[in-house]
Order: sequence, then C-alpha cells, then structure tokens
Amino acid sequence: MWEVELKLEVLVSMMADKKQLIDFLLLRNDSKMVILDVCKQSLVPGRQCSLSVIARVFDTLNAVYKEHLKAASTRASAKSADDKRASISPQVNDVAFSCVIDQHDMYKHVLSQVVDIKSIQYKFMVAVIIEYIRSLNSYQISVQHFLYEVVIKLLVENNQFYQLHQFLQYHVLSDSKPLACLMLSLESVYPPAFQLALDMLKRLSTVNDDIVDVLLSKNQLIPALRFLRSNGREDSVPARLFLEAAANSGDNTLFFTVFKFFEERNIRLRRKPVFAASDHCDQYVALFNSLFGEGTVSSQQVNVPHLLE
Repeated sequence: MWEVELKLEVLVSMMADKKQLIDFLLLRNDSKMVILDVCKQSLVPGRQCSLSVIARVFDTLNAVYKEHLKAASTRASAKSADDKRASISPQVNDVAFSCVIDQHDMYKHVLSQVVDIKSIQYKFMVAVIIEYIRSLNSYQISVQHFLYEVVIKLLVENNQFYQLHQFLQYHVLSDSKPLACLMLSLESVYPPAFQLALDMLKRLSTVNDDIVDVLLSKNQLIPALRFLRSNGREDSVPARLFLEAAANSGDNTLFFTVFKFFEERNIRLRRKPVFAASDHCDQYVALFNSLFGEGTVSSQQVNVPHLLE
C-alpha cells in the first residue's frame, strides 16, 4: 500500500494566497508550527502581508478555535452529567480538529517573536494585535490579558499615551483586574493612568476591596472614604486601617478629617463618639488629643459630609 507524505514546509513557498494556504494546512496533521511560521512570516518586512489578508487569516484560525472551545465545553458538560441522564440522552459527536491555534500559541510563537523587531513599525504591530483581538471578540472568545499587555507595551515604548487613553476610554482594551494593575504601574510615566485604572476597577463591580486598597496605597484616604460612602460600605470598614494611614501621612488636617469621619460613624452606630475597645484605636485617640486638645473629640462639631465632597 502506497502512502503520500506531503512536505508542508515546501508548500508554504508554493502557495501565494495565505488564506488558501491556511485553509489547506488546517486540514493536515502536525501542521501547527507550519501555520504559526506562516503567520510570523506575514508580519516580517519582505514577506509582510496587508492587514486585510492578516485579518482573514485570523478569522479563519479563530473560527476553528471557537469550534474547538464549543466541543470542549460539550465534552465537559457530558462528563458532569449523571449516568442516568447520559444513558437517555443522544450522544454528541465530537469534532475532529487536525489543528487548533489558540491565543497562547499566537502569542508565544508569533507576536512575542516579532514585537521587538525594529524593522517592523510599531503602528503596524499595534494594528495587527488589535485586529487579532477584534477577531477573537467577533467569535465571542474571551481575550487573554497578555494580548492587551503587548499593545500597551508598544504604545508606552513609543510615547503614544493619547492613543492608549483612547483605547481604554472606548473599551478597545476590555476591563480586567490585571489590566488595571498594569495601568497603575504606568502612573510614573503617564499620571492619568492612575485615574484610568481606578475607573476600570470601579466598572469591575466585584473588586471594590481592590479599589480601597489601591487608594490607600496612594494615600488617597478621602477619595477612599467617598467611594465607601457611595457604595454604602462605610460602616463595615475598620477605622484603625484609615487612622493609621492618616497618622503616617504627617498631614494633620487629613488626620483630623478621617478621625471626625469615624467619630461621627460611632455616633450613628452606637450613639456616642468614643471608639469601642475592639476598634483598637486608643493610640489614635491619644494622638488626636495631643494635636487638637481633648475636648475636640466630643465637643467640636465638624461637617464631615462637606469635608468629603
């Protein structure tokens, strides 16, 4: 019995139509690295393809990637079903895939390999990665944060902060906690990154504690208290956490404001301004008395809501 063995690497140079080439390679066994090499070559000057061709290649790869994810989800659902239900349900035929290129493959073997090549214009690389993200989104595939990180790295290295701001403002780069943390790390080179990161964390409603931690780390105590109040959580936060940060700031006005905030909370919750023993705030009460006088603790009326505006 005769067998024909195709040399896939040779076919790469024989087929000029990259979309047609990818369609063919997806049907072959052991073609993953060849496909990834084709993708990499299409980004390198001398063999570089147009963005429209690259977009069609991405769509072709991600269509298969999506079907693979759907099949994997179906298998997981079938496996978790009980034996009785499985015995009466029709069997789902699994889809056989000769090759699947996922996001990790694309990042490891293509994008990370060419992103630092100086002969490739950064604008082209940004456009390519955004196109890949667009393709993933069109197939409703969750984009991994490392793809966003490559885009941000390219923009920051080339001082394209305005474009970065637009990408975040118009959600070209989707909100995520890793992305917010990355933006926080860029504050020293782009100060608005702090507020962009904070806004992102606010939109991620499951990370309220992270927002408070971020604000405290930046000594933004008043904004942190405003945030807690706006979310109805000011009664649950430990006073000691804020009083310690205010005392360490060396700003007496800030310490006074934070102290009076929690003193008024005590009045609202326990009908008296003193801190409970369980609050462990004795040293901060003593500090307040030494700075402003003992009578200030209970007698001076301060409009805390006004101070937090």
